[in-house]
Amino acid sequence: MKKQIIRTDRAPLPAGSYSQAVKLGTTVYVAGTCPFELGSKKVLHPGDTAAQTKLVLEYISAILEEAGTSIDRVLKVTAFLDDLDEFADYDREYAKFFPADPPARSTVEIGKFPPGMKVEIECIAYIPD
Repeated sequence: MKKQIIRTDRAPLPAGSYSQAVKLGTTVYVAGTCPFELGSKKVLHPGDTAAQTKLVLEYISAILEEAGTSIDRVLKVTAFLDDLDEFADYDREYAKFFPADPPARSTVEIGKFPPGMKVEIECIAYIPD
């Protein structure tokens, strides 16, 4: 099996030595995705955890679509928040993307993002046979 690098212009492009996602067989690993304006590193919706969560999950949806799958096939999510006191805002928006049978999830307070950035999300999804 050979890994395939996934790339789309509908989500922020990597700022370093990593890929937006990597596909191996029927599994897709999506890198940490941030609420940056496309084509720049400007943080969109500064300080708004809910709006940034929505934007990041929209970006992840685009990456997964490029890989041949969708957000409803996410198995595991890891989310990094600037402040766990804002978990309710994050979770409320997150739940809209996973209304039934949500994936396994870990949420961690990171506490040191670029100014205005509140959330970064990565995930693992599958591609149906």
